[in-house]
Amino acid sequence: MKDEVMNKIKEYLFSQQDLEYLEFSKNLNIAKTKKSIGVRLPIIRSYARTLLKEYSFDYLIKNIDDEYYEEILLRGFIIGNYRKLSSKELIYYIDTQLFLISDWSMCDSFVTSLKLTKEYSDEIWKYLLKKLASKKEFEVRFALVMILNYYICDDYKNNIYKIIESITNNEYYIKIANAWLLSYMFINYFDDTISFVKKTRCDSWVVKKGITKAIESYKINDAQKNNLRKLRDSIK
Repeated sequence: MKDEVMNKIKEYLFSQQDLEYLEFSKNLNIAKTKKSIGVRLPIIRSYARTLLKEYSFDYLIKNIDDEYYEEILLRGFIIGNYRKLSSKELIYYIDTQLFLISDWSMCDSFVTSLKLTKEYSDEIWKYLLKKLASKKEFEVRFALVMILNYYICDDYKNNIYKIIESITNNEYYIKIANAWLLSYMFINYFDDTISFVKKTRCDSWVVKKGITKAIESYKINDAQKNNLRKLRDSIK
């Protein structure tokens, strides 16, 4: 029965193959470590919801394969779409998914599916703090992207500044996620983040990149963008 389900999933994914998207994905440095079919994310997300209507969550998690990039994405979306997990179960399944993640797209798309985080914010926050200390590039990136998606609010603001400053790992996809997080802090807490940047010991590359990303945002007004440009130019 397992082979039957795996084959059914593969057949569906191949039926949705888009060869132009497959080439586009390769150019974005996606799916470098796994075979890829070339299926767009909205189709995979929708298929995850369909499968959860046909099979139990436990059954799917036990029977889905990880041969192809899209199967790993699908597994993550199944975890994200299942709303009956306890906080401990959710953390367990997040851990099993992180073991399979090998690029930024797989990481970030999994993050955006984890809406259940909002129900277990304290428990997941403690889990993310542990992941920030990981030696694995995409575990740290996962934690940073989770924070920018679910934790930018007054309750966590000061802790986020400390996190941005504490990241010393020089892996590219960690640094770019940290810069992205900083840009979101500019968008949500402009004056406080200006003050933070002026006194921070954070990596100057991260700060400059974070400012650049904030300038690119339509949520930052022209006067703020001018201030950010001056600040960026003052950083050595």
